[in-house]
Amino acid sequence: MLVFPPILQAAGYEVRECSTLTEPAIRTSSTREHNRTRNDDATVAACLQASKAITNVLSEDRQHSFHLALSGECLYTPAILSAYWHHLRPTTHKIGIIYFDADADLHTPSDPAGSGNIAGMTFTHLTLRDGALDSMKTFCKPDGSGVVDETNIVLFGMNSQSEANKREHLGDLFDNNFRVFTSGTVQRKPEESADKTLDYLEGEFPPCNVPNWMGLEYVQTMRALKVFLGNGKCVGLSIAEVNPDHDPGLVMTKRLVDDVVDGLVKRSVHVTLPWIGEY
Repeated sequence: MLVFPPILQAAGYEVRECSTLTEPAIRTSSTREHNRTRNDDATVAACLQASKAITNVLSEDRQHSFHLALSGECLYTPAILSAYWHHLRPTTHKIGIIYFDADADLHTPSDPAGSGNIAGMTFTHLTLRDGALDSMKTFCKPDGSGVVDETNIVLFGMNSQSEANKREHLGDLFDNNFRVFTSGTVQRKPEESADKTLDYLEGEFPPCNVPNWMGLEYVQTMRALKVFLGNGKCVGLSIAEVNPDHDPGLVMTKRLVDDVVDGLVKRSVHVTLPWIGEY
């Protein structure tokens, strides 16, 4: 993903880079720990590093820059939003998120059939609902509550037919009035769904988590994403779960980079954007 800076610079942006992790991530096998999760300590430590890096970027930002986070995993989302909330604490601004993902990620460590992967618990840790890991509760609003509730998140492109989204998970979303645009709806009307999402959310927000497989085709995904990027309420984009190692020849990686840059270039025509921070 290091191809982003030169392409954005060629498009007229000033790019500043920030590396979050001090060491390259290494994939290793794992077993469940005492709390029924995998790699709990390492995950929380990495989230703390990410939160610290974003906090530093925000504190140094005097030009209202756009932030592009190559986050690797959606499990970093609570850390990202927590950093934004604490940065905005002295103001009346709100931060929210378009959760662009096939899965609701409402698992908890106690799920009997769960994998124990913390990435599958991201929404649980965003809301800090019952079952959230104590170790992830540090990533919260200044008042200690979850970084999202039904007022500042839209689940966009969720695949309601996926076996990963349990009936009780869908019931939790309905019972708590969360706004959802399913993958089928977005597939049929990507721009209209994106516009309705922007109308629903107040304040500024980073759309987070470009999806993997979700019952939504790539072209429609990018059409919706470019609507988000072209709106001044959008202050950042976190791209998760893109693994160039699984892309021989980097054909899809290049296509993704080109489309994201195209959205940012078109954005610059309509939105004042002095520079982009990448981390």
